[in-house]
Amino acid sequence: MKKFFAIAFIAATLVACNGGGEATPAADTTAATVDTTAAAVDTTAAAADTTAPAADTAK
Repeated sequence: MKKFFAIAFIAATLVACNGGGEATPAADTTAATVDTTAAAVDTTAAAADTTAPAADTAK
């Protein structure tokens, strides 16, 4: 009868603790994902206006 109580006590202890000391914690699945795509950058320079008359520098 002592063996039965010992086994029942050990089983109850393992059930009560849920085996938490042996398992590694689960990964956080609620973490936000990071957007690593960069926004498109316009690298074309504005064309200079070459139709304007040149300034008169001769005097």
